[in-house]
Parts: sequence; structure tokens; C-alpha cells
Amino acid sequence: MKRQTVKYFWIPLLVFFVVNCAVITVNIYFPTEAVEKAAEKIINEIKSGEEPQTIPEENKQQSQFWKTIPQYSIGNSTVYAENIDLNITTPAIRTIIERMKTRYQEIVRFNDIGVVGESYDGTLVIRDMGGLTGEDIRTVKRLLSAENSDREMLYKELATANKISLSEIEKIKTIFAQTRRDKAKVGDWFKDQKGTWSQK
Repeated sequence: MKRQTVKYFWIPLLVFFVVNCAVITVNIYFPTEAVEKAAEKIINEIKSGEEPQTIPEENKQQSQFWKTIPQYSIGNSTVYAENIDLNITTPAIRTIIERMKTRYQEIVRFNDIGVVGESYDGTLVIRDMGGLTGEDIRTVKRLLSAENSDREMLYKELATANKISLSEIEKIKTIFAQTRRDKAKVGDWFKDQKGTWSQK
């Protein structure tokens, strides 16, 4: 009788384990704080024209470790991976950033005279080209096309490199737009969702 009891003792434990696993569901988590930090690093680098700060190897390993941990919801409690540091050093991301750095000063020139401004959706937009010469108009259009193409690729590459769903791209754009606004100079122009322009 004792042997039978021992033999079947594991069955209740197995049932308990299966039931608990059944209520574990993947929690869709957008790493807002990590994207904000990545946006700040990228925008600072583009504005300064300097090389990115190197990350200590042990910190890189720690960041990679956290990114491999999924976020789960168990019962009423939620477990999130913390201290995520998004990877902004992939070859694709670095190439895009370098291109953006090369045109930044040209954009600043037209930004300072109010020709272009930042939009709520993370794109660079034309505000007023009145008074520009034909050559300057062509330059502005070329800059906007190249810049917005690179920004779109940057948002997608950032999501792909860090396993963020492409359905979350709009959130990434919004965070970059807000970061640009926070770091803008007094007098810079911004366009809101209603199409209204305002200065910082």
C-alpha cells in the first residue's frame, strides 16, 4: 500500500503544475523607458556628430540576458523584465545614423529660419518655403525625402533588432518625436495632430 501511495504521489503535483502553466499567458509589453533612452542616445549622437558611447562588455551581456526573458502574467500578478537596454549598434542602425549625421547641419539651417519643423508622428515636415530660391526649394525637398526615409527605416530596424512588434512602430515614432521636442531649441517649430504649428 505504501508503495502505491509513493507511486501515485507525483500525480497531484503534475496536475497542479499543468493547471498553473495553463493560466500563464504572454503579456504584451512595450518597453517605453528603454525606447526613450535609445531615442535620447541616437538624437544626441546625431546632433553632436560624435561617435556613440561604448557600452562595457558586462553591461552588454546583462542587457542581452534581460532581452531574452519574456514577460508573463501569472494570475493577477505581472512580471516584467527590467533594465532593458535596447540594441542600437546593429550594422543597419549604425549606417542609418551615420547618414542622418551627415545631413543634420543642413536641416538645422532650414529649421532655424522656420522653413521646416518636426511633426507629432516623428517626421520632418515643410512649414513655409516662402522666399526661398528654386535651388533652396529643391534642397529642402531632397533633405526631407532622405531624412524621412531614414527615420522610417530607423524605427523599423530598432524594432526588429530588439524583437519589438512592428505593430508598435507608431509608439516608437511618437517617443522619438517627443524626444526631439524636449531637446529642441527655443523657437523651433512643431506640428501637432490637428495640423497646428507652434514654437517651443
